[in-house]
Amino acid sequence: VSYLSIDMNSVKPEVEALNFFWDKLVKGGIIVLDDYGYPGAIEQKMAHDKFAQSKNVMILSLPTSQGIIIKP
Repeated sequence: VSYLSIDMNSVKPEVEALNFFWDKLVKGGIIVLDDYGYPGAIEQKMAHDKFAQSKNVMILSLPTSQGIIIKP
């Protein structure tokens, strides 16, 4: 997998998808988190941040309320 877009509007399935696809994502692969910076989705942001921290990566927050992870 080289590109993954996560937009399920629910914390648990989004985190499960991140965990499922992480090892399948190629080096340099991109994950787009649709609701990362959306004010009404703070639980998703917190869960995404926790996932990113566990993988030692950062999330780029975009003005569109999306977040981007690039797998090192």
